[in-house]
Amino acid sequence: MNDFQKPNKFHIQGIAWKEANSYIPLEKLEHSFNGINVHLSKGTEECGDSLTFEFENVTKETRKLKVFFLVEWLACCEETIGVLSLSNDAFYNYRKQDMAMSNVVTCADNVKKTLYPLNLKGLKLWKKSLKTGILHYYPITNGLHMMAYMLEYTFKPFEVKQGKIFAVEEGLHGEKPILAERIKNGLAFQQEK
Repeated sequence: MNDFQKPNKFHIQGIAWKEANSYIPLEKLEHSFNGINVHLSKGTEECGDSLTFEFENVTKETRKLKVFFLVEWLACCEETIGVLSLSNDAFYNYRKQDMAMSNVVTCADNVKKTLYPLNLKGLKLWKKSLKTGILHYYPITNGLHMMAYMLEYTFKPFEVKQGKIFAVEEGLHGEKPILAERIKNGLAFQQEK
């Protein structure tokens, strides 16, 4: 492997959703999906990975698009704790002396986020989300899990919208964060938006 090829630290996947049982991975779209063209560009951040996306309404009509983005931290293990940020569109993951963070930059009409544990319960919730087009709120989990965003867009004729999902990891140095205390306080004293 040369110096320019860094191994991926995350797996980021997008899924366009139209209606129950009508969805397709963004990477497999060869033509427009409900009149929306999709352009993706994977990137490598200094400490992680990113996915830049562009959606273009190629019709003369107003269109809606719902997209799910799944982010999996490849270093996630049974000792990992995943937490939703209460004040922005970020996820935080803690594993021993490592931390990972994921966030989305977008002009979506609506952004929702959740964690899905990679167990039978989480997989059932994910299947239900694909069927109904609704994320089921799961704010904290431990063990193997994936992070999920749901972005909803409304497009005027020929409108283009762009965004980016990025995920980074970093080692924790010095004092260990008092994670249980941070989570308890964060859930009890939510910041006003």
